[in-house]
Amino acid sequence: AVRACVPVAGRAPSRLSRSRRAARVAPRASHDDEAPMDVPEDAFRDAQGHPVTPERKAALALGNLFTMAATRVILDQFTGTRHRSPVYNKMVDFLAANPLRDGNEWLAKLMRDPDNDLRVTALRIIETRRVFAETEFNWEICQRVATEETEEDTLEITKAFLTSTLSAGPAEEVRANAQGGSSSSSW
Repeated sequence: AVRACVPVAGRAPSRLSRSRRAARVAPRASHDDEAPMDVPEDAFRDAQGHPVTPERKAALALGNLFTMAATRVILDQFTGTRHRSPVYNKMVDFLAANPLRDGNEWLAKLMRDPDNDLRVTALRIIETRRVFAETEFNWEICQRVATEETEEDTLEITKAFLTSTLSAGPAEEVRANAQGGSSSSSW
């Protein structure tokens, strides 16, 4: 099993070690297969257009997810039990004007905002997403759910394809035979 995104001993690997490991690790087509599955180098690209491995692409998506989760945690903290912090409305306005699509770019923009409250909030979000990734996010569940959903989706798609193929095949043959012709079906 490839575990390119799982932090070891509570600490995320450096970018350099991740890229070295990603270059060495090749996913297998199956457990019995000895030949690695070759994903073309240009199959995935980062925001700058550089080729990235599928694991790196997933890590970038997870980084954006962690930024979104951390932002929601901080917004929730701003609501409090008795009153809402004035920074809450500033953050809601910032989010409305600047949708969070790329976590790092969004945080950089938040850090450049002239409002000091928003810059301090950006620092809180950065620290919260780090803690979330290291201690709160359950990597094992993520891997299991991704694998299970891929298997379930594959089964559903295959089942739908076979059902439509099998239901269309004999029906075409019956219609062709009723009209005195032959079917083009290979059955």
